[in-house]
Order: sequence, then C-alpha cells, then structure tokens
Amino acid sequence: MSLYREFATVDELTAQYDIEATVPDFGAYAEDYVARSAATRQALRGTLDVRYGATLTETFDVFPGRADGDALQPALFFVHGGFWKATDSKVWSYVADGMAPHGVTTVVENYTLAPAVTVAEITRQHRAAFAYLYRNAESLGIDRDRIVVAGHSAGGHAVGALLATDWVGEYGLPAQPFAGALPVSAVMDLRPLVYSFVQPWLNLTVEDTLVLSPQLNLPEVAPPTLAVVGTQETPEFERQTRDWAAACAEAGLPVESRTLERNHFDILDTLADPDGELAQAVLGFLAPPVS
Repeated sequence: MSLYREFATVDELTAQYDIEATVPDFGAYAEDYVARSAATRQALRGTLDVRYGATLTETFDVFPGRADGDALQPALFFVHGGFWKATDSKVWSYVADGMAPHGVTTVVENYTLAPAVTVAEITRQHRAAFAYLYRNAESLGIDRDRIVVAGHSAGGHAVGALLATDWVGEYGLPAQPFAGALPVSAVMDLRPLVYSFVQPWLNLTVEDTLVLSPQLNLPEVAPPTLAVVGTQETPEFERQTRDWAAACAEAGLPVESRTLERNHFDILDTLADPDGELAQAVLGFLAPPVS
C-alpha cells in the first residue's frame, strides 16, 4: 500500500519535503537572508507595510527601482515561502536588489501564517494583495500593465493559485492581469503534504488538497511563464515543477520549465542579482513586444 505515488510511509514523504535537510547548514542561509534584507531596506528606502487587508499581517513592502523621471515603473510582485508557517516579508527584501538597478519596482507580500489561518485563507490573502496592488498601482508608481508575479516554495504555490484565479468574476480585473509569471521551487500538488511532517500545522483535508492544488486546477489563460527548480532539490520538488509545467503546456498555456544548478535556498540569488538568470527572465517578460 502507498500513501501517495510510490511513497509508502510518512518518513519517506517527509524525506522528500523536509527541504531544510538538503543543505548542511540551513541556519546560515536564514541568517544571510535577514542580513541582506536589512541592508536592502537601508539602501532602497522603500515604503513598508502598505495595508491591503483588514488584519495586521495583510501588508506588503514596496521598493521602487532606480530610474530617472516620474514615469510609472514595471513591477515584480513577490510571494515568500516558508511552508506557510514561517518568515515574513522583511526576511525577503533582498530580492529587490535584482530589480532596482533596472528601474523595476519590487513588491514583497506579507501574509498571515499557519496554523493561525488555513492555506485557503492564505491563498485568499494572496489574491487580495494582488487585487489591491493592481487597483492602486498608479498611486504606488507602478504600471499595472507590466507586473510580473513570482514566488518561492510555498510562494510558488501562490503563483499557481494566482494564475488560476477568476479575476473577472471575483475581482473585476482583466482575465489575465500579469506580464509574466515565475514560480520557483513551487509546491503545486498539496496531496502528499497530508502524509508528511507539515500536516500538524497545515491541517489539510483531502478535499482541501483537491481544491487548493494548482496541479489540479490549471489556469484557463496565462502569461508567459517560467517554472524553475534547482538540481540540488529533492526528486519530489523537481517533479512538482516538471508536472505542473507539463500539464500547463499540454493545455496550450505558454509555460516552460527550467532547472538551475542551485539548491532550494540559494536559487533566489539568481533573482536578487541584477545579472542573474531569473532577474533576466523577469526583464524578458517586461520587454516590449517585438513588432
């Protein structure tokens, strides 16, 4: 008997999803994120804790790019990971370092964490944050027609959910409001998590996983999308990216996948580096179409 796919025990699934165990010193990465992000906030002097919702944790931080003039800037809307239970927007400010030199604003979303709220509520907050950003883009100095959405790990799940949102029917936005999408090391299929070490704080039901898994709820339309995973991540993390991208492509959506020679915790360095592969991918999404 198997719990999910070829995995017969909780320990087998936990080994695939305990991503911190894939590096020798996760604590060093966590400390590095915090230090780099503090330096970014000092250097870029963004607007912190913009309220998009009713609760204290429903905020985002805005880091304008360095650009001449008063023209509206394109933007990167970034959703952090942490298995829905850890970190906040202040840990991830450093991703703005990759965009600022190119005149691109970075918006780093904050949201309420599990177990205080469910994954369904977290997903609702992601949608509310983006809808607020879109509607208030001009007052934030952002060109609403040039917003790329990106997310890492559990934040990658957010990207899949945002792409599959009924923006017209639920929010009165355009059906496809993104210039591009970049899910990084994403968890697109929640079904195995019910049987893993994350279940005590997520409290997912089987029905939850069917409703909330982007793998099972593909977008009807999508912008150009690049799904990325590191070669030093677990086979399940690689499969999550590969299977979702393949299903989207089979449905006729402009989604491709790519692997980088990175682990789960340094892969965002290529987004935080102005010349990095993921930073350049974002710029490619924002480039004017070739006539």
